[in-house]
Amino acid sequence: MSPAMRRLACATRWAMSDWVSFPNGTRGRLSWDGEARLAGRWQALLQACHGQDMRPHCDCLWQGEPVPLVVRRRVRQQDGRAVEAFHLARFPGQGDWHAPGCPFHDPDPARSGRGGYEAGVIEEQADGRLRVSLDQPLRIMARAQGETPPRAGREPGAAGQGGGGQSRMSSLGLVHLLWERAGLNCWSPAVGRRRLWWTGVRHALEGAASAILPARGASLADRLAMIGYGDEEGPALLRETARSCGQEWRLLLLGVVDGIDLRQGAGGRFTAVRFDGAQAYGLRVTGDAALHERLTRRFPMALRALGLARAQRRIRVVGLAIASVRVGCDGERVTMGCRVADMVLMEVTPETLIPVASSHELVVATRLVAQGRSFIKPLRFDATRDVVHPDFVLTDTGEARGTPMEVFGRDDEAYAARRAQKCAYYTAVYGQDRWWCWNAVAQPDLIPDFPARVGGPPHG
Repeated sequence: MSPAMRRLACATRWAMSDWVSFPNGTRGRLSWDGEARLAGRWQALLQACHGQDMRPHCDCLWQGEPVPLVVRRRVRQQDGRAVEAFHLARFPGQGDWHAPGCPFHDPDPARSGRGGYEAGVIEEQADGRLRVSLDQPLRIMARAQGETPPRAGREPGAAGQGGGGQSRMSSLGLVHLLWERAGLNCWSPAVGRRRLWWTGVRHALEGAASAILPARGASLADRLAMIGYGDEEGPALLRETARSCGQEWRLLLLGVVDGIDLRQGAGGRFTAVRFDGAQAYGLRVTGDAALHERLTRRFPMALRALGLARAQRRIRVVGLAIASVRVGCDGERVTMGCRVADMVLMEVTPETLIPVASSHELVVATRLVAQGRSFIKPLRFDATRDVVHPDFVLTDTGEARGTPMEVFGRDDEAYAARRAQKCAYYTAVYGQDRWWCWNAVAQPDLIPDFPARVGGPPHG
């Protein structure tokens, strides 16, 4: 059997499998780290393997052999004490050794939004970590009259597009990188309701952030604080990160946004940002009035949703704010005030946190989950709109590269040539009957059947 056929057989049998085999014969699931009652057991399995010659491995096969994984260790400060955390990662250069449904699969950048960057914007290091060049400086440069503000956020494909692609990664591109590296753009029935537990989501994002290097000598995790409802460790972690940033570094706040409002204050109008669960953090996040205007213009779907009552929202909104931070006290309670310099938003499905870029994509994602399908949501990063980019990729059809899915959200004459270009591309690359599409405008109530599911491990 050829290596390609072995990979196909593996993909067919283990679509979106997150099972991991450990050297002592124990089996565990990557998703345990996102489940309160099993997270401690998972961490103990990883700790026992850290630094050992024998490696854990996933269920993928490459040239007939299991694909090994590496256990990485991170130490963070929490309430003045050092806390260890472990996570699994693939080895450098082995992303395409894993089947498309494997959490450790790394798609070919040429078929991903990451292919829209110039060489050197994302560089994989010898230890597997990624060095990235951001278009927003995280270090605060002092001026005689105050700090140097970061550059205004730009939209994907805007200024900075050279002949070889984007020369820097935007803040939205950074959110996409975090989501992809944390595996939050992938879904299988085995995930269940685990993404409703924010602490588990934070663990996945922390592991991803620790392997991203935006500046020399520091990982993204050193500047990133995550805000979430019901996360008992979250407030202490935010305080530690804010103190380490001080007045030298900007803080990156990431979480589900509950509201973005334009308000009137003593000094004029300002933007108030509310993260879900922020009250427990003693956190106040504000920006100038222009921030609200920028977000409304760039993320209309997100702002419309936030304008509704919670019970009426069909999506959740994830926000990343780059802000300067000041730590204070209100009696015995520690408070934090954050002034936002730049912010981006990402629309996600409420229970799965899968990103969606339109109401039509939301319909497809919801139906895929309801039918128990396994799939990936490819993320655009900063690629221009002329890049052919599938909206979803099914990973449970037995196809070695997965089955691309395209939602056509326009049916006007001006878009006809673009639609024809996409159809020609998918047919040439994947084959006539090996991709799926839905014209959501011409046939809004007639969604074609999804390609059949083939094999896969038992759910649970």
